[in-house]
Amino acid sequence: MLFLASFILKGPSQAALVAASMAILGLVVPPAIWVSAAAIVLVTLVNGPKSGMVTMVLSLLGAGLFAFLIFSAPQVAMIFVLLAWLPAWLIATILRQTVSLAYSLQVLTVMSLLAVIMVYAVVPDIGELWREPLDSMVEQLAEQSEDFSLAELKQTENMVIKLLPGLFASSIMFGTMLSLLLGRWWQAVFYNPGGFSKEFQSLDLGKVSAMSALAIVLIAMFVDGVFAVAMTAVIFVLYSMQALALLHAAIRIRQINAAWLFVSYLIMFFVPQVLLLLILAGFADPWLDIRQRISKQA
Repeated sequence: MLFLASFILKGPSQAALVAASMAILGLVVPPAIWVSAAAIVLVTLVNGPKSGMVTMVLSLLGAGLFAFLIFSAPQVAMIFVLLAWLPAWLIATILRQTVSLAYSLQVLTVMSLLAVIMVYAVVPDIGELWREPLDSMVEQLAEQSEDFSLAELKQTENMVIKLLPGLFASSIMFGTMLSLLLGRWWQAVFYNPGGFSKEFQSLDLGKVSAMSALAIVLIAMFVDGVFAVAMTAVIFVLYSMQALALLHAAIRIRQINAAWLFVSYLIMFFVPQVLLLLILAGFADPWLDIRQRISKQA
């Protein structure tokens, strides 16, 4: 990973090569898309928005060429610009100017909420694009399963299709956050060793943000609709980062072996309710100041 960062910082051409090649690899291995966008983030944070934009344009040309040679579809490159690189560049620009990780994540959340509103207002049936492949999956499951009928599976499929636009928006937001954090970590390694861990572990979204988020979640609880669920998903993505920041800070303050961090991630993967509890702690943190309490106890 650090080799990639060092290569990216050598110049716009090198950064564009990494971004373009990782973007194409992301069609097969999706997490590579995050690394691709992180290259744009790193250049923007270190050299400024203009350099980030130049790198993004060069990456577009490179990805278009790769897509043409491999898939004969250069237009695929535009997907990377709209869904991965552009949001990452914009948030990296905000982070560079404000030097506030919390504010940058809040802006990204507002952008994602507006995207959800726009999608459901303009193209509410966009989930129908996935109808055909989902139909095939449902029919196969109905043939293999003795517990669920085709009608029940169809009902679930219809709900999933309605939720897809919102889930799509929250997944893009999550990927952009990961790209931002990866790019920020790369920057800290070369220019501010140890700075990233301090910045991330001290992440505090504030009381106004928590109250606004809780208001959206409460409204969603009383509004029976996929739109409300989509808005809640975006909020939960934001506060999952606050939750992880609290977890990292608690382990550092308590001076617990770092292996427990890996174990904690495994537990959250297999028992998602644990992450939900941490998210609730993230909502309460602005009032309870959990880090300070843990520090006093330690």
